[in-house]
Amino acid sequence: MADTPYSGTTPVGPPPRWSDAPPYTNLQRWTALAYGTLCHSFFIAAVVVMFVALHGGLTEGWSALSGWTGVAGNVLLLTQFAAGHSLLLGDRGRKWMARLAPFSLGRALSTTLFATISSLQLLLVFLWWSPSHVVWSAPAGWLLHVLDTLYAASWLLLAKSMYDAGMDVQIGLLGWRSVWRNEPAVYKPFARAGTFRYVRQPIYLSFALILWTAPVWTLDHLLAALLWTGYCIAAPVLKEKRYARYYGDAFVRYQQRVPYWLPLRRWRKEMATATEMDTPHDVIIIGAGPVGLLLANLLADRGRQVLVIEQNPDSQCPSQAIGITPPSLEIFSRLGLADALIASGVPISRVEVNGHYGPVGVCDFTHLSGPSKFVLSVPQSRTMALLRGNLARYPQARITHGAEAKLLAQDGSGVEVEVRNTNGRESVRAKHVVACDGSRGSTRNQLRIRTHEGKYPCHFVMADFMDSSGLGDEARLFFTADGAVESFPLPAGMRRWVIQMPDRQSSTAADLETLVQTVLHRTGIPLEMPHGVMPATLPFSPRWMRCETYVDGRIFLCGDSAHVMSPIGGQGMNTGFADAEFLSVALPAMQDDPAMASAWSSAYDRIRSRAARIATRRAAWGMRLGTLQGNVNALLRDTFMKAALFSPLLARPLALWFSMSSIPGATLSRVPSRRIPRRSRARRS
Repeated sequence: MADTPYSGTTPVGPPPRWSDAPPYTNLQRWTALAYGTLCHSFFIAAVVVMFVALHGGLTEGWSALSGWTGVAGNVLLLTQFAAGHSLLLGDRGRKWMARLAPFSLGRALSTTLFATISSLQLLLVFLWWSPSHVVWSAPAGWLLHVLDTLYAASWLLLAKSMYDAGMDVQIGLLGWRSVWRNEPAVYKPFARAGTFRYVRQPIYLSFALILWTAPVWTLDHLLAALLWTGYCIAAPVLKEKRYARYYGDAFVRYQQRVPYWLPLRRWRKEMATATEMDTPHDVIIIGAGPVGLLLANLLADRGRQVLVIEQNPDSQCPSQAIGITPPSLEIFSRLGLADALIASGVPISRVEVNGHYGPVGVCDFTHLSGPSKFVLSVPQSRTMALLRGNLARYPQARITHGAEAKLLAQDGSGVEVEVRNTNGRESVRAKHVVACDGSRGSTRNQLRIRTHEGKYPCHFVMADFMDSSGLGDEARLFFTADGAVESFPLPAGMRRWVIQMPDRQSSTAADLETLVQTVLHRTGIPLEMPHGVMPATLPFSPRWMRCETYVDGRIFLCGDSAHVMSPIGGQGMNTGFADAEFLSVALPAMQDDPAMASAWSSAYDRIRSRAARIATRRAAWGMRLGTLQGNVNALLRDTFMKAALFSPLLARPLALWFSMSSIPGATLSRVPSRRIPRRSRARRS
């Protein structure tokens, strides 16, 4: 039931850097570790004691009080936990708690201190209980087994709810760990995923269920169940007032959408109807990258009024992503653009993989089903140029460059967005807004959507050279003991090389001569040093990120705004294309039949988040396998790939894997019909 003491004052933007918070001394770090050890020891002890005491009906305790004196003492014990739990989360409680740690660590150790005190309070309740020894019910046999199962399930629900809320905060890990790691603590916005999709207070609910499912019933058990259940119902009211103050409209919308304590469906009257307010645009898309442009084309092709807002003043962009998979080509074919896109790229039908000790196998796409038996290599700039040109054919679609979008408000009929550029600012309105502004975009932060993210321990440099390799239209992967090298053909006689570097510093400092020598050493292929215009090098360190939800009312996250995965394997942009295709069907369906809006929103959130999780895992697995270094790892990898990965038995699944054809819901046509919302009865009639 732990709240986040400082979550309301944490900036919503990027995580703080050490320019804002100096590193901790060794004395502070070891002190934090000691506090953490104490915290987790008390936490484990409190959980064990509470589990055993409640299961036994509170028939044991160290207190010698009896009669009404014992009852009064028990009431005080129960009250001190409830009152202390709430008071410590107030402003005065937080200030007092900050004094409990030396060396200016009070604020940093706030979650650790809170979990420690709460655990001590629970231990005090159950160890110093004054039992009445009046047993009303002590079931046996099958009834005991049923109640034990319910009791255990309630504890599991509590654990799941704490995990969804952020286990590192709930058990006090975040505080001492951030000090030990010499990094600032980052508190995430309020949870909306997992159990928090169904009720706003699942931790309090599961805590109350524990009280009422314990099998042995006594006067003591009833007293604890009544008092603490009342607390579990009333206490979150204060917590939600704080959240509404901290998070504003984002939390208010969550309150309106999700029940408070019981997972019962609620129907609320919309704040306004579509006919009451002027909504000139059907959809506003924030971001004119490849995903945003594809979505704009798909929506405009369905006759929707679309406004695209792009922060960059021009339409130029570096060619980052290059691989377009067969499912994505299927989406482009619906716009009649697949042939033009294929003509501007290089179809890759084979990927030859070389290990440290020689070739290990070939991934052959020629046996894929469907018209596209290849992965298309085409610069992102060409893909975007094609989409921009096609969008110009639709009079109902418009792109605004050099403008910044800020969400103002949303109601039952639409979303109001402020557009700021060099000419000033104006307010525009649409029925729905889709954020395609990438992983660094601001829309997700404006919505206070919680994210989970991390970095991979490998670093790369990417560069495009004139192709003198003699490899033709074939892609080559080289997994050596010194690191990986990936090579892909590009149009106009160019070839992309992606080289794994030892560390971040070497990747950012690498020049062309270093790249040429590294490729020669690992692959035996000489690269021509260019004459005249030098190719740009792009160092990058892969990371991953996923949002807990892709939907906030009438606002949707799409592409890198919702999920980020390793670019090794080319999964990210194609996953975003599938997001866009889903929304191109879902948004018109919601606008044509408002009764189905909730069903379509939930379907998009559920189906596309699952697809992104699978794509992220696949990209990570492939990257980790290819980037293992050292002779022993290289030998084991070569043996595994030869004997298993590229065996005849796995040849087709491997091609489906790398072409993203086996991703669940790779296109909307591949989503089972039972998972797609059906039209409402009112609409059918």
